[in-house]
Amino acid sequence: MRLNASSTTWLAAGIAVALGLSASAARAANLEPAGVNLGSTSFFDGFGRNEEGFTYLVYAQYATAHSIMGDDGKALPYFTEPKIDAFILVNQLAYTLPEKLFDDRAHLGINFILPLVGFDTHFIVRPPGTGTLTHSGVGLGDLTFGPFMQFRPVMAGGRPVFSHRFEVDVIAPTGRFDPNKDINPGAGFASINPYWAATVLPLPHLEVSARLHYLYNFNTDRPALGRFYSLTVPPPVKRAKAGQASWVNFAVSYEIVHTFHLGANGYYFLQLNQDLWEMQDGSTNPGHQFNDLGKASFLGIGPGLLWEITDHDRLFANVYFQTMVYNRARSDVFNLHWVHGF
Repeated sequence: MRLNASSTTWLAAGIAVALGLSASAARAANLEPAGVNLGSTSFFDGFGRNEEGFTYLVYAQYATAHSIMGDDGKALPYFTEPKIDAFILVNQLAYTLPEKLFDDRAHLGINFILPLVGFDTHFIVRPPGTGTLTHSGVGLGDLTFGPFMQFRPVMAGGRPVFSHRFEVDVIAPTGRFDPNKDINPGAGFASINPYWAATVLPLPHLEVSARLHYLYNFNTDRPALGRFYSLTVPPPVKRAKAGQASWVNFAVSYEIVHTFHLGANGYYFLQLNQDLWEMQDGSTNPGHQFNDLGKASFLGIGPGLLWEITDHDRLFANVYFQTMVYNRARSDVFNLHWVHGF
């Protein structure tokens, strides 16, 4: 990897929060939002631009799920041959400010992300369920924006050995959302998502990266109830709140030949507390009667590739196969990620 103290401006790949499919299928099991970074960034995640300027990033993602897992980690029996295909295009623009912090050891910046999401789904629900799960088609996802602080790499022996970044993002409920649908591009509620990303290079050509996330979700008075929404007028639910969550993205890669890196990447997501549903009569419950089966958790892992196309362009390719899935659709995810520094 051709990195030194002045050539890391292109590598703003870590300044991102992008859509993950397992979140897109949230209403198949619980309220956790779409629009969170589940493996969209991977290798060299702690590096970023250290000079003023713009960086453009684009993600093309395809994800497919053919089973919906319950609280016991087994496929729910009352869905017959479910299929959830998501096609996602995420555009991101990051701007690094000229101001220097901590004696030029860090720079502030701001980040904007807007996804476009399309679904192709099919469900047949056996008793005790009725009807089919529905989605709201193609539409814009929620806008994500927030400030970041990127630190310059720590140098040793003439090469970088450590780099990191802090960011606090707001996920605004601007995306397409219909409470009558089970699956939507937008979440219908706001969230705050701080994270810390870091990369260690213990040996030449070898890197290890991780990104630690926390997610806090706000209340919504229009939860995605799908077919339950119109059972009574007004709807039986007054408001709902998705549980808090935490997850980690992790990756390791090695430069096998000049400009090509091969490695493995993954993520582990854990919902910290159950969703909270408040009814019109003032009572509260975890939403089991609305297909909210409990806290979600899952592990995604697979191979990845990084190609340094030019000094200003990088292409990432990542594949994730999910396992240990609870209260979530189990997905296979294929991700392409291009970074261009201006």
